[in-house]
Amino acid sequence: MSALSQSNTTNSATMDRIATLLDTIVLGNPSAASPAAPTTPATPAQPLPTSPPLPRSGSHIRPSPPPVYDGARSGGRAFWNACQLYFSLSVGQFADDHTRISWVLSYMQHGRAVDFVGRVFQYGSVKRAFPTWKDFASNFEKEFFLFDEVADAALTLESTAYFQNGRTIDEYIDSFKALWIKADYPDGRHLVLKFRRGMDPKLSRRLGSITTGRPDDSKIEDWLAIARSQDFIMRTEEDFHRRSAPTVPTASRPTAPIPMPVVAPMLRWRPTAPPTAPVSLWTSTGSADVLFRTTPVVDASSRGTSGATAQSALTCATSCQRNWMS
Repeated sequence: MSALSQSNTTNSATMDRIATLLDTIVLGNPSAASPAAPTTPATPAQPLPTSPPLPRSGSHIRPSPPPVYDGARSGGRAFWNACQLYFSLSVGQFADDHTRISWVLSYMQHGRAVDFVGRVFQYGSVKRAFPTWKDFASNFEKEFFLFDEVADAALTLESTAYFQNGRTIDEYIDSFKALWIKADYPDGRHLVLKFRRGMDPKLSRRLGSITTGRPDDSKIEDWLAIARSQDFIMRTEEDFHRRSAPTVPTASRPTAPIPMPVVAPMLRWRPTAPPTAPVSLWTSTGSADVLFRTTPVVDASSRGTSGATAQSALTCATSCQRNWMS
């Protein structure tokens, strides 16, 4: 009889647990979903503390797609690196290699890139043109990468094309650093000399005059840092002296008009007519008689003096003719 009573008690406890689980499922309480130890019906089940949310995986990151590519060799590696970065952040997004190839081709929309896509589809499909991803990568490198980036960068460093030439020190350092990394130049005195040779002459002389705190001639990174700091100091000093230069005060203009002195007009010399030879009355008349006859005799009464007779006038004319001819 005691065994039967114990069996009924066990069955009753089991039914209570089943009822509790059904209530939990209906109410949607996940914290009490696991079976608990047998408790009395009057005691409510205590909710378990919720665990902190798990960090998101890489599949939830939305990477930026690569830019549209025009097929220029100078930008081929940059486009390829952008595609590789997208693939590394989008694991599981592409079903197979041919899906990835088609995705890359969708961003090749201008210039030589369009011709490359056209040649791909002349084969009928991407799978026939490139059986594997390795085949596509090899063809892309041959078609859109520079022929020899290492040699091209080395030739640029051996010329004057890398010089600063009016650029800022940051722009010069960035381009110089990219060239020496592509050319695979080792760090050392030779690289430091090239860096100082290409920078602005004023800044190069300033760095050469440093005696205290001078960086090691074989450490290019130290020279890059001190070049930035000295360039900043030099530009700050130039700006300070430019602003502190004294300005010459401008004279105030009077409002009333200033009387101007009257200047006499300048007399300009004008050449007169050249002197002419005196006209000889004897040559024009021919004799003293004619001159005497054509010359009016002034009456003594009209002159107010004792007049001269005609004979006296003729004698005077004859005497004058002799003096003239002599």
